Amino acid sequence: MGGIEAALICYDVMCQWSVHMKDRVTGSRHLKIPDGLELRLGIGLFHIHGHQDTCLARYSPSFIEGGRQIDGETIETLWAPLNEISRSTRGMSTSHRREVIDDHMNDSNWKKLVDLGRISLSDIAPELIEIIQSMLYLSATAGRSLGQRSVRQHLIT
Repeated sequence: MGGIEAALICYDVMCQWSVHMKDRVTGSRHLKIPDGLELRLGIGLFHIHGHQDTCLARYSPSFIEGGRQIDGETIETLWAPLNEISRSTRGMSTSHRREVIDDHMNDSNWKKLVDLGRISLSDIAPELIEIIQSMLYLSATAGRSLGQRSVRQHLIT
């Protein structure tokens, strides 16, 4: 997280959850907020309109510096494709259902990565290229990890 000065975190009930958020993070063995990282807390645009009027001005991503045009509902956009497999997973054991859902999520992430290849490298911020190159991606079709060199070659072609 070096060089990242602020992070926007959106959650459906951030107005309530944020009250003791730092205590929860401090008390956790698995979570840590890096020193110097400013947390900007928000509620997704779909959910915020069901809250009190005071929540809109304080937690809407539209009014948070750096929030720009994000709706804060990334996870919800994945529900429609996952609903398509719900009939198939209904009768599965818990572990099998998790594997199938993970496979579908990995496929979704793979498709996003492949779509990044359609963007000219000169249009992408150098920081984004560096992040993409530093990560390993699971190929849903080949079942193998792509290293930094393979990802860069894929983006260039």
